[in-house]
Amino acid sequence: MTEERFWLLFSARLSGEATPEELAELEVFLQENPDAHLRTGMIENIWSVNPPLSEDYKEAAFNKHLQRMSNHFSEPVLQYESEASEEPVIEKKPRRGIYRVIGWVSAVAAACVLGWYAYCYFPFASEDVNTAQAQNTVSTKKGSKSKIQLPDGTQVWLNADSKITYNENFQDKLREVQLSGEAFFDVVRDESRPFIIHTNVIDVKVLGTAFNVRSYADEKNTETSLIRGSVEITLRNNPDKKIILKPNDKLIVDNTEAKAETASADIAPDKHRSNRSSLLTLRKVSFKENESGALETLWVKNKLAFDKEPMEDIALKIERWYDVKVIMPDDRIRKTEYSGIFENENLEQLMEALQLTGNFHYRINKKEVTIWP
Repeated sequence: MTEERFWLLFSARLSGEATPEELAELEVFLQENPDAHLRTGMIENIWSVNPPLSEDYKEAAFNKHLQRMSNHFSEPVLQYESEASEEPVIEKKPRRGIYRVIGWVSAVAAACVLGWYAYCYFPFASEDVNTAQAQNTVSTKKGSKSKIQLPDGTQVWLNADSKITYNENFQDKLREVQLSGEAFFDVVRDESRPFIIHTNVIDVKVLGTAFNVRSYADEKNTETSLIRGSVEITLRNNPDKKIILKPNDKLIVDNTEAKAETASADIAPDKHRSNRSSLLTLRKVSFKENESGALETLWVKNKLAFDKEPMEDIALKIERWYDVKVIMPDDRIRKTEYSGIFENENLEQLMEALQLTGNFHYRINKKEVTIWP
């Protein structure tokens, strides 16, 4: 997709005049280009929270933008990486609505879309934009993953059905993000500005390191696996208790116990999670022969991995990985443990492999998987 095509589609969406086909085309592009998704989210937040600008202001901002574009036409407005950008764009036959969009957008919607560009380069426009403390959110659906780069250069891999949110003042004294789901962070070191990840159960504070955080609302545990560096973990309900992890440490927090005000914050000995009821358990991350990374982070390499996990936990991973619903009424099957590493297998191949090691039947009906004895 060319840059001009992108701005045309996005402006049409803001103005409410985009066709369903145009919306679908734009959505596909944004899903394939997380950096573009970030920037459009910022613009839409500004569009929704700022009061209407005067006609004189909009005209001045737009004219100044056009002048800059004519002087610096080779300078990209939006930075992204996409193989799709190399493909030729087949334009549909122009419609009357498109011309109406272009004319209207140049006075209103484009003042906001291109106003973000003006915010980066035009001093007189920055004051109004700064009055809004917008939040930037990047999310993934079930069956998809994404990689993004935060403003400080930190790399974040988002697993399926996950969401990360941060404020526009992200690069001030603290670099703070809110996580729901699972993400792997490779944090740029900056001792003057600690990096903090907030979840519903724990806060993770780092200076510069690589680690994985898994915190899904519908799962029993919140897990932090440290690969490199050092992190400090604080329980939301017990902020005085701080746990320091070393490389290859993995802290497991029982979500139910963590919400109890009387829960003990003592770390229990390492034992299998299905047999424990303690709030905190410290263990080592798992490694398998012929695998270059920890099992906890193999999803970043598009590998679905589990190690002696009960089927009820594996089912949640399958649901997110393949965007399906797993129905499993039999309690014996739910508690049966499995291990495996799967790469590029489709749902049918995965279920066949699990069936070989377990005594169960299954049926796949569209986006529903039923498992029974």
